[in-house]
Amino acid sequence: MGNRMNMIHANLKYDSKQGQSKPGLLRLSGFQRSGSQRFAVCLFVLLLLVTINRVGAADDSVARPNVLVLFVDDLGRHDLGCYGSEFYETPHIDRLARSGAQFAQFYSAHPVCSPTRAALMTGKVPQRVGITQWIPQPSNVHLPHAETTLAEAFQSAGYRTGYIGKWHLGEADHQQPLNHGFDWQRGVNRAGAPGSYFFPYRRKSNQQKKNYWDVPDFEDGQQGDYLTDHLTDAAIEFISEGGQSPFFLCLAHYAVHTPIQSPPALVRRFEQKRQTVYGDTKAEVIPEKNNAGSRPRQDNPAYAAMVSNLDDNVGRLLKCLEDRQLLENTVVVLTSDNGGLSTLKNGRIGPTSCLPMRAGKGWNYEGGIGIPTLVSWPGHVPAGKEINDPAITMDLYPTLLDLVGLDLKPQQHLDGVSLAPLLRGQDSPSTRERFLAWHYPHNHGSGHSPSSALRRGDYKLLLRRGQEAPELYHLGNDPGEQSNLSQQQPVLAAELSGLLETWLEETCQEREIEK
Repeated sequence: MGNRMNMIHANLKYDSKQGQSKPGLLRLSGFQRSGSQRFAVCLFVLLLLVTINRVGAADDSVARPNVLVLFVDDLGRHDLGCYGSEFYETPHIDRLARSGAQFAQFYSAHPVCSPTRAALMTGKVPQRVGITQWIPQPSNVHLPHAETTLAEAFQSAGYRTGYIGKWHLGEADHQQPLNHGFDWQRGVNRAGAPGSYFFPYRRKSNQQKKNYWDVPDFEDGQQGDYLTDHLTDAAIEFISEGGQSPFFLCLAHYAVHTPIQSPPALVRRFEQKRQTVYGDTKAEVIPEKNNAGSRPRQDNPAYAAMVSNLDDNVGRLLKCLEDRQLLENTVVVLTSDNGGLSTLKNGRIGPTSCLPMRAGKGWNYEGGIGIPTLVSWPGHVPAGKEINDPAITMDLYPTLLDLVGLDLKPQQHLDGVSLAPLLRGQDSPSTRERFLAWHYPHNHGSGHSPSSALRRGDYKLLLRRGQEAPELYHLGNDPGEQSNLSQQQPVLAAELSGLLETWLEETCQEREIEK
């Protein structure tokens, strides 16, 4: 654009005499100075400059990096090799971690799915947009259209936007991704889980309006096809269809959410591994409040197979980007909507273990909100970087805008801060000094009863409605949240309780109802 402007300026001269009577008038060399000619010249120049500005904007758009968000369902922080898992195998995701930054203390906005998904799209804590529970079907609860979603922010900047997989932010047509800033969508059902991971991806029973769980758009499949593979096929199709515009793609896998169904060959492989690692030994279920229990170790072959298949598909996507020479110009984010499903009540346990964290999905303990998060952008995010500052889902909205050079929207992403300085290797004291908080005012099948929590520094406070004494933990010394310090440090417990109550007053739309 600069060269084009220089060429134009070289052929334009300012008429100083004419400028005395008509300031700012331009003329082309060799033109007579009649009124009609001057008007024609000015109009020509104006149109030329508008065209140049448009071309320049398009050039800027093409130069911007692509963004790929891999949003995995129910993936716990320790379900990946790069986060310490020794039973699950994730070589492709581990390679992604080594290529960029790995957050050691990243949190979901909420311990269940729909609220966190709302937080990703809006940059706000879930209760601000009225979503504090996973959305059942049928339901009128949905992501408000008044919100400017992350997709709309990218769309308005000239990005091609796509959404694939689990949405769970509204079941009606007008509540789907296509009406929230996405140009293209595939495989989005009306519920939160698929009817089946095997083609035709439907529930076998006719109970409870099974069509809610049916996954659309993949009618061309065949017996034996696996849903995670098919969603990745759609993502590769979206990337391959791209023109000159950069893309923003959110691939929201249904995996590793229930039903726990996996390719049989992979299951057999991990059955053999379980036998090799554990033999016939058994481990005692970890008791939790409200007659709940947590899985004591990672040893479920079917779940391990789901994780392994997910990893293979991440590898396929990275290869797709590499083959198309897009990897160097693509920001890749991998994150989750809540902690792993470890804890259930009434004699059941979940398919994974979140140890050394306490409990799992559905709880405001660390196991329910501690998630893996990786950010890779070769040449821009230092490879092999570990970030220890606590961060949360809402931060991804401003972070992605900041990374690609778009203006932030502080009136929209009220509760998120840009992590771009951390990702660039810079210090960010404000990130360390802030507090993070969570609000889950409902019961859950995991055994959770209504609670709110706040973390500031290494201290974490949990308030349970109907329970007078708060729970206070020092996560640095007690990552498993076993030693309640509220009696030993009552002043700190009272201070953090007041901070949490003030935050709830500021963010809850229907505070009295939610109690």
